Amino acid sequence: MEQLIRLQNIDTKLKDLNDLLGDLPSKVEDLNKQEESTKNSIISKKSRSKELDLEIKKTELEVSDLSAKIDKLKDQLFLVTNNKQYDALMTEIDHIKEKRTSSENELIELMEEKESIVESISSMESDLQSLSENLDFRRKKLESVIEESAEEKNALQKQRDQNIKDIDQNTLKVYNRVIEHREGLAVVQFRGQHAEVAVHIFLHKQYRKFVQILLFIRVVFAVDFYTIIKFNSVL
Repeated sequence: MEQLIRLQNIDTKLKDLNDLLGDLPSKVEDLNKQEESTKNSIISKKSRSKELDLEIKKTELEVSDLSAKIDKLKDQLFLVTNNKQYDALMTEIDHIKEKRTSSENELIELMEEKESIVESISSMESDLQSLSENLDFRRKKLESVIEESAEEKNALQKQRDQNIKDIDQNTLKVYNRVIEHREGLAVVQFRGQHAEVAVHIFLHKQYRKFVQILLFIRVVFAVDFYTIIKFNSVL
């Protein structure tokens, strides 16, 4: 039993060290994912911005060429000698004007998309800077906590490894099953010293001190010598 008490003390201290990290690891991981996602979005938008530059330039040339053709055809109107030639030129001018209008509308859409992307990139880069600063702060804090507790954690782990060598495997299995469920329900085999092991783990004053609540253990006997250890907490 003394070995189990020492083992529980070690496990409680290890849990205390892990609890020091709190939600820092998950926060850092979430921020890393957000940073990576934001960077990828910025890269994608910048790539689209470059494509738009090319499309805008191409469309502007189309509008310019169509306008030049219209002006040229208008000059030819003064050279026609009959109504048929005049009507033919006017039909062609109207057709080119329609194409120019379509290209102008396309150009407007491209320029609006370009403007929207530029604003979006600017906003995302600002968010990325704040995100990176927050991530850097939390990452340093996490590294600091890990570094500060690493030596103590390694020493405790060595003590634990040494301590469990003196505990038989059946008792250790009972201990592990109960200690893993000490915040809910634990089902253990209720026989001889194993019952004492299970109950003592929850009654031990070090555990009560750790959770800072009063624990009541109700042992309910079930069929085939199995026991459900159910404990209620009162603040």
